[in-house]
Order: sequence, then C-alpha cells, then structure tokens
Amino acid sequence: MLLPARTASAIYWRYLPLPKTTPSLGRTILSLQNSPKRFYATPSATGANAPVDLAQTRNIGIIAHIDAGKTTTTERMLYYSGFTRRIGEVDEGSTVMDYLPAERSRGITITSAAITFNWTPSTPGSQSYTINLIDTPGHADFTFEVERSIRVLDGAVTILDGVAGVEAQTEKVWRQAEKYGIPRLIFVNKLDRVGAKFGPTVKEIASKLNAWPAVLQLPIYEQDTKGDDIFRGVVDIVEKRVFIWGLEGDGQKIDMYDYTWLKGNRPDLYSEALTARAALVELLSEHDEELVEVFLDIGDHHAISPGAIKKSLRKQTLRGSSEVVPVLCGASFRNIGVQPLLDAVIDYLPSPLDKPETEISYNHGKARGVLNASEDRLCALAFKVINDPKRGAMVFVRVYSGTLVRAHHLYNTTLGVKERVHRLLKMYADDAIDIQSIPAGHIGVIIGLKNARTGDTLISDHQHHFGKGNKHHQKASDSFGTVQLRPIEVPPPVFFASIEPNSLSEQKPLEDALSMLLREDPSLHINIDEDSGQMLISGMGELHLEIARDRLVGELKAKAEMGRILISYRETIPSTSGYELRTAFEKEIAGKLSKAGCHVSVIGLDEPPILDPGTPDETVVDGNLISADIIAPNHTLTMDEAEVEHTKLPKSIDTEELKGSLISGAIAALGRGPYLGFPVRNSSIKITIDPSKDYFGTESTLAAYSSAARLAVTMALKEAIASNEEGILMEPMMNVIVTVDEKDLGKVVGDLSSARGGHVLELGGGDEGGVERLDTSKVYAPGQAGKVDDNDGGVRGKRSVVATVPLKEMVGYLKHLRSMTTGRGTFVMNLLGWERMTRLRAVDVLKDIRGG
Repeated sequence: MLLPARTASAIYWRYLPLPKTTPSLGRTILSLQNSPKRFYATPSATGANAPVDLAQTRNIGIIAHIDAGKTTTTERMLYYSGFTRRIGEVDEGSTVMDYLPAERSRGITITSAAITFNWTPSTPGSQSYTINLIDTPGHADFTFEVERSIRVLDGAVTILDGVAGVEAQTEKVWRQAEKYGIPRLIFVNKLDRVGAKFGPTVKEIASKLNAWPAVLQLPIYEQDTKGDDIFRGVVDIVEKRVFIWGLEGDGQKIDMYDYTWLKGNRPDLYSEALTARAALVELLSEHDEELVEVFLDIGDHHAISPGAIKKSLRKQTLRGSSEVVPVLCGASFRNIGVQPLLDAVIDYLPSPLDKPETEISYNHGKARGVLNASEDRLCALAFKVINDPKRGAMVFVRVYSGTLVRAHHLYNTTLGVKERVHRLLKMYADDAIDIQSIPAGHIGVIIGLKNARTGDTLISDHQHHFGKGNKHHQKASDSFGTVQLRPIEVPPPVFFASIEPNSLSEQKPLEDALSMLLREDPSLHINIDEDSGQMLISGMGELHLEIARDRLVGELKAKAEMGRILISYRETIPSTSGYELRTAFEKEIAGKLSKAGCHVSVIGLDEPPILDPGTPDETVVDGNLISADIIAPNHTLTMDEAEVEHTKLPKSIDTEELKGSLISGAIAALGRGPYLGFPVRNSSIKITIDPSKDYFGTESTLAAYSSAARLAVTMALKEAIASNEEGILMEPMMNVIVTVDEKDLGKVVGDLSSARGGHVLELGGGDEGGVERLDTSKVYAPGQAGKVDDNDGGVRGKRSVVATVPLKEMVGYLKHLRSMTTGRGTFVMNLLGWERMTRLRAVDVLKDIRGG
C-alpha cells in the first residue's frame, strides 16, 4: 500500500506490503494531497522565479459546454494541489477562477482565467510538475475567449456532463481544439447525479466527436438503504487499482485496493474491468505497432505493464488528431476522481517540448516557416489584454522561443511599434506575483505595454534592429524583424445596440471606457453611424452585449445608456452589375496639399470569395476580395520621361506599402455601405495605379493614396447600387443545434421550419458533411455490449435538431423553447454566414430599422 511521507513542500510516496487480510472499506490507505494548503496569492514553495524544466511543464485548458463543471473541477485541482485553503463553490460565489462580479452573480464563466500551480503525481518517486491552467467559458456568446485560449495551449481537458452527454457547445469547442491540433483527454463528470450513464456517454464520444474513446476508468456504485445508487469511486484499468472515496469530507482521504479486493467484493465489476483492459489494449494496438510487438511477446492483455500502455496512449494522444482520446470519470462536486485526473494530465498531455514547431510567417506574409523552440531569440504571442484598475493594462503572453526579461524593450511586429516591459507577473486568477523573466514554453503577463493587442507578435527590440550596418547579418535580421505568429481569428459580430452618454460631458469618459473594453475583448466592435451620429456597439450575442453594458456601467463607471439590441445585417451589390471609375483625391491637411488618384473596379459576387494562394496581391476581408495593382511602363523610360511624365513611381514610395495603403482605404470604404450603412460583403474590388495619371509628385503620399482608394470605392459602390435602383440586404444565418426530449421533437421541428423560416438539416446527430465517421459498433462502452443505438445518435431519450435559421428569428428563442419543452430544451448557435434576403423579408427589416 501507499503511505505519505510529508516534507515541507510536497508529499512523497513509499510502498508497504499490503496485508493478507482484506482491508475494510472504511480504512484509509491513501491520502492523495500535495503540499500544505496556502492562500492563492502566495508563491509556491519552490519560488516563483525558480527555473522550471519544460519537460515538467503542462499548459492546459478546461473546455466544455456551459454547466458541465469546468470551474468546479478547476477549484478541486487548486485545492488538492495545495494551492488554496478551501474549496471554492460556484453557487456560493467563492471561486478563485470566476472572480468578476458578473461571473459570481450569474454563476457562469465569462472571461478565461489563468493560474499556475504544482502537482506531484501519486506514482512513487515522481517529481513535481508545473501546470499553467486556463479555465474557459462555456457559453456560445463567449466563443472568442475559448478561441484565443486554445491558440496558446498545449493540451486540453474536455469535461462532459454524465447526464447530458456530449452537448452542442462541447462539439463546437472540440472542433476549435481540432483546428489547432490540441491533444485532449476527456473527463466524464457528474456521475453522482440521477440519470448519469457512463456507457452511453462513451458511445456519444465516438458518434458526436468522431474519436475513439480509450476508457481508462470505470465508475463504482453502491446501493444505500433506500436502494439508490451512490457513486463511490473508480477502477483504474491501467494500473489495476481501485479507488474508493469517503461519503463525507473534502475528498483527500482515499481507500485504495487491488484487483483481489475487486474480485472478492464486486465480481461483476471485476469482469467488466478485465473486458475494459482487453478493449484498451486492442484499441491501442490498432494504432501502435510497438504495442503489438509487446502483446505478441507476452500473449496476454492483462500482463502488459502499465508503463507500456501509458507510453502507447501518450504517443497517440500527442498526435493532436483526437483519433484516440483517454477517457476518465468522476464527480467533481462530490470531490471524486480529480486527483487521478491530474495524474492523467501529467501522463498523457504534452509538455511544450512535445508540441510541433510553431508556424510563422515573415516578410509581410509572403514567406512561411516554423519557429524552433530552441531558438534563443525571443518570440511571444499576446493572446489576451485586461485593464486592471491598479496595475493598468495587463498583456497575457505565451513565449514560444527565447526568454522574456523584465525591463527590456520589445518590438511589436504586427503594429510596427516599440514598447518597454515595466513588470512581469505570474498570474493566480485575479492575483499575481512579480517575476524576473518568462522562459520559452510558459505563460505570463506583461505590465507596461500601451499598444499591444490580442494576436500581436512580440520580439526583442534589439533583434529587430540587429544587423543594421552589418551586411553579414542584414538578411537574417530583416526576416526575424517581420516574423509573425499565427494570428487569432476574431469572429464577426451579429448583434448591435446603440450606446449614448447621459450628457455631453460624459462623452470623453465613455469613449475612454469603450477603448479599454475593446482592447480587452476584440470580438466587440464600435462604429459611428454617419447619418445619425449614433454610436453603435456590436457583439456575438445578446448576453455578450448585456455583459459589456454591465461592465461599462458597473466596473468602468461609464455614465451611459444602451438601446435595444438589434441585428447586424450586411449589404451587397447585384452579381450581375459592376462599376468602374477613376477618381482623384485632393485635400489640404495641416497646411499641406495631399493629392493622389486611382482606378477602381467593383463587381458583385454570388458566393463569398476564396483566396487563391498563388495571388499574393489579393486579400479577403469580411467576404470581399480586394486586390491592388501598379501598372509598370511597357517600354524603357528615358530620363525626361521618368522625371516629367511620372510613368514610374519614385524609389521613395515602397510598392508593398503602397498596395497596403490602397487595400486599407478599400477596407474602410467597405466598412460602411452606401445603402443603409451596413458593412458590404460578396464584392470584388480591384484598385489600379497608373503612375502616369495617378502620381502627382511629393503631394502623392501613402495617406493620400489610401484616401483616394476609399473615395473611389465608395463612389463605385453608390453607382453600382444606383444602377439597381436599390441595394440588397444580407442577413446572418445561424447554425442552430437544439437538444430536446423525444416527446418534444415534433413541436420544435415544426416551430423551426415553419414559424421561424428555418431549414432543418438533420435529426439526432451533429455530423459534419465530408467527415468520415467511425464505426460506433466497434467502440467499447462499459455496460453497452450488444446494445445498438436506436435513435440515430440520441441517448437518454434526448434528440438533437440541426437547422439553419435566420438570426432575426432566433432573438428571444430561449424563452420560447423553454415554454415548449417545460424547461428541458437547450440550444446553441453559431454564425454560418450571410444570405441574400428576399424582397419580402427585406421590407420587414427596413420597417424595423427605419421605425416605420
């Protein structure tokens, strides 16, 4: 058996022979806990600035559907690691990770929170590991928080509700992790609740997430005096151990038994455990030739060592393809199963050294390559910004190479600006401690950056300037000075509302507060209606905008009022029409004349454009294809022609910078359509510069060309719409997944397809077209041998409806769904794209917009 030997900072383990007599259920044999409890604001015993071996580091996130138990599980992790003195509860508003007032009052996670703690696995002789953990939101309105967190993580723990199974938002975050190749493991939570079923949930992992579940644990239930099943512990299939937790207490005292006890006390569960181990070895052998050789040498599934199984499973998990996914079980609220989950994080999820080399681009996106983690030059990604009232702007960064050092200067390759690092922090949710450096592979916070935003790439300033005047180093220096890590995609907003200050004197404070809010959350957008002068704030959903309003008024003390929430439509021009013109911009700015010209061609598109990798001068922005071209002279210029006729641009104007200015001007024009002021989509814009006609000497600056492009595109769009007599509106179409009881399926389908004008795609599953689905009949699921899914992907009497519905018809849908399903129905939706509106629907929308 294992008995703890406590030291000042950790728990070590030593083996003692098990007694020959079977121990009683109440005898404590194992206490799975780490260092003595401490307040979360206090650094670890090893010291915050102590060097950490990257092989002993895990950067992980907790992802799941809302209310699956992410924050509850995280709070137990912090408690058992010795990081907190007491277990925080969501219902009490006492959690470490949900620290915003809005989070505690609503009982949901709104913003991702980062924390660092240590964990020593229970295996004898194990070293302490550093875990950088990010707890993410589960609500669909805050999907961008999940996106930017996943971007910088090495691994993720996906939590499933053992009653609800694989829910719709779980599928969404699973696909987000799939996009970045993040290795994952699954923790089936809430197995203590009535209606929880581990076996059907495992089946859903295969059918809905398209992953082979590698079952590592089995749940243990006991019947109480009333005949109800009480969840007590888990069977460890790999190590062939049994863990039983007490009915009371904080979950630190655990009884551990071997299979001898299991065979004598629970022969049915013992038989299932043998089947589970054989199924696990068979599954791993299908993907690992090395394990096949081990099995052939031994010839027995149960004789293969735990080390060989762990090695094989870790190798397959690190591929990041989710082909094989470790599955564990527990009940975080009852303090069951969290310590083995932490051990699994160490065993199966990657360290920064295990991840593939990071993709980068350089030379303004023209060239691509990879960044070696052993590179000594600093390269970091800013993935989150928080405005703290005491500390100022806090920029969260992940360091991919080199070391970020306090008091050094950084160069932002995305913005092209230089900034100084004042302080470096290691975060503990809303608390932090100062550190001297952040090494490669770690996550930390920079204080002092005034311009950095989400998605910006940061390098050392001396690396950017290194090589000037030194031809030997010039080329390498120039390339690294333009390096950019893969940016974080910001989804387009779909709802908007007007926001106005209470008085004219509050205008400037409101603008300052909005600037801070937008830097924190790039998925919020602010624009001014040029006709009415009204300020509009746009976001991902109704709850998103409600939270933004509450934070503006409550936290940032802005004195303003928000109007009713409306839908953000788009404009387009007919695909049969187009227009082209040449125009010149001429204006005196600050006493200096600016003058430039350009030729613009505008064409409407039926479908959103797809960028061709072979055309570097083209870019796609918000569904528009924009290209810029500079006409070169078709003959060799004489000296007089070059100086007098301007048939060739001077060397002082960089061609690439000029094209960037032209595209920026076009983007600005497309941001406000000429019909109703909505952004323009589905158009092709081509801007051409003929130096003989469009260059006017020193008056033709880059800013002048940008303004000329904006003016020309705006005029061309107006002419294209005028030729059609009126513009065309496009409305956001949502991919909606509704989960309801079997008995309510007909009502929900009828409501979506008729009353709401939606198109039902499928019933029962959420499969994506074009994805090869695995054969679920070959999936091992505990207690499900011989059972066949009889409801096309649904379990527990639940069915899912997948449909595309106009966003306008989904406003306020939750209340209607609850009334139809007596509170049992749930739904999630995400933006699918924009669709041209029929004239009849457009008339109704115009009345709503114009108030007529």
